Amino acid sequence: MYLDWIIAIVTSAPAGLPDPAGFPAPALTCAVATPSERPLAFTPQVGLTPRRVAARGNLQLTGCTSPDGSATSLRSGWVAVKAGAEASCTSARDVRGGAVITWFGGDGRPVGISKLRIKADRLATQHPADALLSGTIAAGALKGERVRGGLSPAAAILGCATRGMGTLPGSGKITFG
Repeated sequence: MYLDWIIAIVTSAPAGLPDPAGFPAPALTCAVATPSERPLAFTPQVGLTPRRVAARGNLQLTGCTSPDGSATSLRSGWVAVKAGAEASCTSARDVRGGAVITWFGGDGRPVGISKLRIKADRLATQHPADALLSGTIAAGALKGERVRGGLSPAAAILGCATRGMGTLPGSGKITFG
């Protein structure tokens, strides 16, 4: 299960204005990575054939910017994820779970918490872990914002198919809004 956590939509439009393609600027975009000491873990490990797995772990959010100007106080974050899915090395579906995001300001002090409701019903393929951070902020900072992202795994899919995957290190982008 490769975690492409939230494909960021980065715009160059001024705050609050839609980008040239007609999409509104997102509230927040961040780089996302698994911390080396706490990668995402899967129980049982993800393999070639789909089966029900549990995913737990942490993510670091860094370099956060607010293209629409609505979340300028949020500069970084720490995410605790817990979800379940029907998953294999190449697909994920029926993804359910949650995440708690602790936000930090420019001075490194906590400035708020968000609760992410993870829900993806469709079959996600190519990078199935994208679905783990797909959902909506249910409470706290950025409440009501849609979340999308992508986390590129450090290992190739062939390794997952031949040996299985119990943990996932990776990095990518996340977008709120």
